[in-house]
Amino acid sequence: MPVITTPVTVITGFLGAGKTTLVNRILREAHGERLAVIENEFGAVGVDAQFLVTDKDETVIQLANGCLCCTVRGDLARALDQLARQSDAGAFSFERVLIETTGIADPGPIIQTFLAETAILTRFHLDGVVTLVDAVHGMEQLERVENRAQIAYADRLLLTKCDLAEPAAQAALTERLGEMNPRAQLLPVDLQRSDLREVLALLQDARAYTFDYVAPEELLRLRTRVGLTQPARSQRLRPVAAGMHSDDVVSCVFESEAPLGLERLNVFFDALMQRFGTRLWRFKGVVYAEHQRQRLVVQGVQSLLQINGGSLWRAREPRRTVLVFIGQRLDRAWIIGALRMCEAGYVAEPP
Repeated sequence: MPVITTPVTVITGFLGAGKTTLVNRILREAHGERLAVIENEFGAVGVDAQFLVTDKDETVIQLANGCLCCTVRGDLARALDQLARQSDAGAFSFERVLIETTGIADPGPIIQTFLAETAILTRFHLDGVVTLVDAVHGMEQLERVENRAQIAYADRLLLTKCDLAEPAAQAALTERLGEMNPRAQLLPVDLQRSDLREVLALLQDARAYTFDYVAPEELLRLRTRVGLTQPARSQRLRPVAAGMHSDDVVSCVFESEAPLGLERLNVFFDALMQRFGTRLWRFKGVVYAEHQRQRLVVQGVQSLLQINGGSLWRAREPRRTVLVFIGQRLDRAWIIGALRMCEAGYVAEPP
C-alpha cells in the first residue's frame, strides 16, 4: 500500500510580484483548507505583524482560519520535521505546505532538499514550484539573474498585475517567458479580487516532481511551444527557436522517436552535469529507452538527477523521447548532438 505524503508547493517570484499579498490573504481569509505556510527569515518581513514570529527558533502559530504559520531561520528539513512531529503529537493538522521564498532567492536549494533528503520524502513530496511574475515590471526584472532562475525552475508561472500592464508589453513578456521556460504553464491571476479558493487551486496539483509520471498535457505544451506538432524524425532534431535576447538563459528541447541506449544516456547525463555544472538549472522529461517496456521519467536539478520507471508503453502508443533543459549559457548544439548519439543505430556522419 503506497504511503500518502503531504504535498509541498514552493511560491517564489521577484520583489513586488505579489507574494506577500497572496500569503497575507491565505493567512487571513477563510478558505476552508488546512495549510501550513513556511516563511523564511526575509520572506516574513512583509507579512502582517500579527503573524510574525520574532524569536530565534522555528515556531509554529495556529491561526484563526485553521492555517499554520511557521518561520524558518535555519534548515528547511528541520522545519518540516518539526511540523510533522507536532502534527503526530496532535498539536494540529494540515493537508498541504506552502513555502514562500524571498524575492531574491534562488529556489534551486529548496528543490534539491526534496531530491536529496530521503527522510523528508517519507512525509512530504514536492508538488511544484509556482513563480509569480509582475506583468508591469517583469521584462525589466529579467535583467536580474535571481529572477531568471525563479522563472527557469517554475512549473507554473502566474502573471500578476495584468490590469495595470499595457497589452503590447504583456504580450512581449508572455512570449519571452515561453521562450525561457517552455514547459511551465503560464496563467494570469488577479491576487486582489479573485476568489481565494480559485487562486489556491493554481498552487495545487502540479505533479511536477512525481517521479513515475509526466502529465501528457505538459508534453503537448512543450511540443506546441517549440513547433513540434508533427511526429519528429531523428534527422530533424533541432533546439528551441528562441528569439534574439541579450540575457544568457537558454531553453533547449530534444525530441526523438528512436529509442535511446541507456548506457550511452547515462554517459550523456554525466557529461552534461560536468560540462554545465550549476549553470544547468532544470531538466526534465520522458525517455523512450531501448529494451525497456516502461517509459523513463527524468527529473534533474543542477547536479542532482533521478531517473525512474513510469507507466508501460501501450501497444499502439507512439513512443518518443521528449527532454527539456533550462539554464545559463547552455550549448544547444552540444546537447542535441550528444543526445542524437544516444539513439539506437546512430551512425556518425562523415566529416
